[in-house]
Amino acid sequence: MAMSIDIVILTKNESKNLPACLASFRGLGQAVIIDDGSLDGTGQIAKEAGALVYERVLDDFSSQRNYALEVSKSDWVFFLDADERFTPELIEAVKGHVEGPRQAGRVLRKNFAFGRKFRFGHLAPDRVTRLFPKGEVKWVGEVHERAETGLPVKDLDGHLFHLTYRDWEHFLGKMERYARVWAYEAAKKGKKCGVFGALAKCWANFFKNQVLKLGILDGPFGWAVNAVSAYYTLSKYLILSSLCPGQGPEKKADETKELK
Repeated sequence: MAMSIDIVILTKNESKNLPACLASFRGLGQAVIIDDGSLDGTGQIAKEAGALVYERVLDDFSSQRNYALEVSKSDWVFFLDADERFTPELIEAVKGHVEGPRQAGRVLRKNFAFGRKFRFGHLAPDRVTRLFPKGEVKWVGEVHERAETGLPVKDLDGHLFHLTYRDWEHFLGKMERYARVWAYEAAKKGKKCGVFGALAKCWANFFKNQVLKLGILDGPFGWAVNAVSAYYTLSKYLILSSLCPGQGPEKKADETKELK
């Protein structure tokens, strides 16, 4: 008997991205949409395309993904973002993977921003673990959430296209909001950093992306992206340094909700 697959997508006003996203994996499995109160018709678009739609107010991204695992009814779950697209090779790789040993599946993701492809630096292609047997994964972390699984991880053929930041306003706005929420989460865990430490981490980030990850080869656009990444690093550690030690801040759910 063939294994069933749910493709889970978290949404918030994704009417522009969702049709192409859903079309990219048609026939692979059941689309499951976890929607955070979209006002642009996202839910209706998803239903018309045959997706299952669940409404849930976003508190943090891990909780949203873990909720998706609770409502999923398939043997396997693939986590996808609305701004990502399957390639045909990846679809075939996923079909083969779920019929084999119980292993998590890791995918190569190629990043596009501002209408262009990035090969190096902050937006260099990366690998993300997205495919899991039901019951073998838990998500942790409020913003840059990550999957925890005890299974071995296998790299899949093919890749995802990641159509990330639309423009500079979109990029800068996300970085600012991510910095705030990251800092509050880190403070609650007892993490500390001073101003000199923040400066050191900022320069280390820029050196890593611009030199070690060859970001200089992406030209002026790549340099600017790497500079914003370094500024994001500086911002989150400066905010952390300003938080009062010993007084864990309350979770800022309203800020987390705006991230996507």
